[in-house]
Amino acid sequence: MGRWRGRLVGLAVVILMVSATAGALAMARNDTTRWVVIRDDAGSELARAALPPSSAFALRYRNSVYRSVAEEHFVVEGDHLELVELRADELAVLEEYYTAVGGVRDGSGNRTWRIAVERPPIELPLRIQATALGERTLLTAQGEIALWRLVAGRDDTLVVLTIEGSA
Repeated sequence: MGRWRGRLVGLAVVILMVSATAGALAMARNDTTRWVVIRDDAGSELARAALPPSSAFALRYRNSVYRSVAEEHFVVEGDHLELVELRADELAVLEEYYTAVGGVRDGSGNRTWRIAVERPPIELPLRIQATALGERTLLTAQGEIALWRLVAGRDDTLVVLTIEGSA
C-alpha cells in the first residue's frame, strides 16, 4: 500500500506541474501586458517595466534651477501619452515651468504640491534627456528605474520611451 501511495503522490506532482506549465503557456499566448520600454538612441533596449491595469506611470526628475524634485504623471491612451498631473516639492516649479496656476498642497503623496493638467496628447516615442544633473527616473507600479544610470558614462544621454504590447 505504501508503495502505491508514493507512486500516486508522484503522479499527482507530475500532473500538477504539467497543468501549471500548460496554464503559463496559455497565458503567454494571450498576454495583454503592456510595457514601458526604454531604449538608447540607437534602439538597444535598456530596461522595461510592465504597465499596471490603469496604464499609469510617472517620470521624476530634479529641477535644474530650483534643485528640487518634480514628477510628471502620465496615462497611456492608445498610441500616445496623456499628462494628467504634475507634482513638485516647490510650487514655483509648477508655476514657472508648466504655467500651471492653482497648485494645491497635498500631504498624501511624495511631493508637497500637485496640480491636474489638461494638455494635448504626447506622441510616442518620447525622447528624454537622462542626465546625472536631472536624475530622471521612471516610476512604475513595479518600482523605480533610474534612467540616468542606464546611460551613465556614455556620450549620448538621450533615451527613448515607447509602449509595447497589446492593450
